[in-house]
Amino acid sequence: MNASGQKEWVLLNPGPANTTPTVKRALLTPDLCHREPEFFQVMRECREGLVRLAGGGKDFVAVLFTGSGTAAVEAVLCSSVPRDRGVLIVDNGVYGRRMVQIAKAHGLRHEVIGLDNITPVNPRDVETRLRARPELSHVALIHHETTTGLLNPVPAVVEVAARHGRRVIVDAMSSLFGELLDVRQEGLDFVVGSANKCLQGMPGVAFVLCRRSAVEALRGAEPRSVYLDLFSHYVTQEQDNTPFTPAVQVFHALRQALHELETEGLEVRIKRYAENARVLREGMARLGFEILVPEGARSSILTTFRFLPGLTYEALHDQMKRRGYIIYAGQGEIRQFAFRVANMGTLTPGEMEGVVAAFEASLVELGVRRRVS
Repeated sequence: MNASGQKEWVLLNPGPANTTPTVKRALLTPDLCHREPEFFQVMRECREGLVRLAGGGKDFVAVLFTGSGTAAVEAVLCSSVPRDRGVLIVDNGVYGRRMVQIAKAHGLRHEVIGLDNITPVNPRDVETRLRARPELSHVALIHHETTTGLLNPVPAVVEVAARHGRRVIVDAMSSLFGELLDVRQEGLDFVVGSANKCLQGMPGVAFVLCRRSAVEALRGAEPRSVYLDLFSHYVTQEQDNTPFTPAVQVFHALRQALHELETEGLEVRIKRYAENARVLREGMARLGFEILVPEGARSSILTTFRFLPGLTYEALHDQMKRRGYIIYAGQGEIRQFAFRVANMGTLTPGEMEGVVAAFEASLVELGVRRRVS
């Protein structure tokens, strides 16, 4: 229980993640008009901090959106792909498929590389498609596909695209600041993220790390959206302004989360998440659980486990929730045979040992036997 008597959960879903008390307290800022210089100072610090901590350097700029991560993904796609060109989309999970939905909604010319949700894209397949479709100007893919915990080989894809004169859009929503990603790699123009994943902030603010030359190239293009026009947000934020009313309090929490990431250190956070994943996976293996995604294609942020015989998601979820842990169902057909456990946020390796112990106790209470290999 917290100070107000409310139940506190250990969140094992891939965002929103558990946050520090100081990030929570940052929401309790005095009421503030979003057109005042005090707010624009907060916005400026957030934009500068995102670029600095992501390693973008002077060639990159952050553009902030009030909305979920999908808002920022949609903003990039509908703003950056020219009307007479198109985009090659990698679909190996729910979020790649969402990019396809966005392309269709905005009438973008698009080609799709469709894969199952445990197979990373092969850069050679990207190259083959780009050679066959010279009208495609961009490649779009997910870095960490939280449908299963799959990592796509972004650096190799960017290298292929750059070699063929194409630009890349990466949805790094659940991987930025949790997995290594060189946002400055030549050919990579837009990287999309969210405050409430590995950044350990609050839901409600998403952002795009833009290569400045790429976002400047949008000047004069006819917008496909009013609210989600990337260039209009960029121009106004560069002037310490905003085209619409932002989530003022959530921006304050984002600023605090950035301070805390800088204090912890990006490399340290990435190592902590990797150790979290190791403790979880080794412990679950001892309980007989198998991992859906093949070794070598797994992130250090989320793991999809196959159910043990006789186990259902509803029963396991309720047992874990009674113990203070929130696990996550599989998406689509995966829900029938697997579930997901994320290890982002403020969680530590020691706390992940507690997670494994809670799974073990839940199995005992449910009378489910471990799988014997």
